[in-house]
Amino acid sequence: MLDFSLQLQQRYENSTGTEHRKRKGQVFTPLEIARFMASLFSAIPSEYHLLDPGAGIGTLTAAVCERVAPLRSPRRLVAHLFENDSQITPLLRKNLDHCRRVLREAGHSFEYVIHEEDFILAAPSSANRQRTFDDIFLEVQFDGVIMNPPYFKVRKDSHYARLMDRIVHGQPNVYAFFMALAARFLKEQGELVAITPRSFCNGAYFRGFRKWFFERMGLDHIHLFESRTDTFKHSSVLQESIITKTHRLGEPSGTITVTASFGRDLDDELARSDVPASSIMDNSCGDHVVRVPEKPEDHDIVTLVESLPDRFADIGLRISTGPVVLFRATEFLVCDPHAKASVPLLLPHNIKPFETLWPVRKNGKPAALRLADESRRLLIPTRNYVLLKRFSAKEERRRLTAACFLRVQHSVSHIGIENHVNYVYHAERELSEDEVYGIAALFNSALFDRYFRTLSGNTQVNATEVRAMKFPQMKTLGKIGRRVKENVAQTEAIVLSELGVGTALRKHLLAVK
Repeated sequence: MLDFSLQLQQRYENSTGTEHRKRKGQVFTPLEIARFMASLFSAIPSEYHLLDPGAGIGTLTAAVCERVAPLRSPRRLVAHLFENDSQITPLLRKNLDHCRRVLREAGHSFEYVIHEEDFILAAPSSANRQRTFDDIFLEVQFDGVIMNPPYFKVRKDSHYARLMDRIVHGQPNVYAFFMALAARFLKEQGELVAITPRSFCNGAYFRGFRKWFFERMGLDHIHLFESRTDTFKHSSVLQESIITKTHRLGEPSGTITVTASFGRDLDDELARSDVPASSIMDNSCGDHVVRVPEKPEDHDIVTLVESLPDRFADIGLRISTGPVVLFRATEFLVCDPHAKASVPLLLPHNIKPFETLWPVRKNGKPAALRLADESRRLLIPTRNYVLLKRFSAKEERRRLTAACFLRVQHSVSHIGIENHVNYVYHAERELSEDEVYGIAALFNSALFDRYFRTLSGNTQVNATEVRAMKFPQMKTLGKIGRRVKENVAQTEAIVLSELGVGTALRKHLLAVK
């Protein structure tokens, strides 16, 4: 059945442009992934009601049909599918008719309803009132939902955002709306299998969604893709994707299964581990963060770091984003680092592990900020700071890169920091040099880098995630910094020693290159 889906998908892609599909948020599910997603449902009872709220060509529903076909006892499968692209619905209908013929020949029955409307904006039965998020416009309660929802950001004043304002804020993404609304239609213990970006797992934009969703849904399974590019390589998708299986809560999950593959190479030999739910679901700060362990040792890393006594903010540390936005400060930007009446401007290329390199001439980038009454609001006092890059590529060896910025090395009273750099300081006093080195050592260690990756799949290092990280006390940071200043090459060993990391985990982390 999935081979037929592929033929229809190729026909559609050949007849439409990439801009049309991008505008619709359409990214078709590869056959291997669709088959794997269908396999995650616990069971298919004698009568099974399925919802596919972003159906496209119908590949995911066809994958469920393919799973049903070889079953010995007869099944009655009833599917509701939503698709609002009139160019694709004839092919969707053709695909479903093909599935119905195959299932009939195998002794099963398949019925379907195509809703040619937007799943989120579908009108209520009464045209005289606006639907709210809690209104139910389908009378069916579903055993399962399978989805590859559209992916695009929505404006705060859009119809989507107004309908879903109880669970989102900021500049959210439409895929979270699909997940939330679909969950409303599940029976108790009904299951939702979705492939989405990983971005909902953390961050302020999705905080309301996570709270709403995980108060109603238990997480059972996470599948990770090591490559951002291989999973949807024909669609130029660079988002980090995950597959999740959740169930409508009767009882919360005690353990969560984690599997992983490089990309779409899904087979029976997937790396698999069963992890306590408490190691993945973190609501200690009220944010319902989903930690995603990428490797088996990550559970031990999370346990270790979470055992530290305080959080980043509890020990007086603060983190802010550099105030200089280049396109808004063009009149003050200076390329010559030695220009009169100017101060250093620090950008990501100035940030190296433990070192702030300035000046660095790079591709005509500005090196300094011109001093003027109007530019003073963009400056910060020259003090001891830890500078942290805000962005990295997923394929980079480390997500966190931290530099030491020391006041004694600079003769100016103020500096400029560009907004792709975060800076760390103390709320009540200046950080000592030892503390600066100690904080930078933690960020530059494999231990904290791996811990941070479980918190965030984004290439962006958000201040929100850093504030929530567990940290040792300032006294310990100072001890680490004193030792690291003398021997930066031994940073990992020093951090692990001062934190009392056990032999097995220490051996693993010291082997990380």
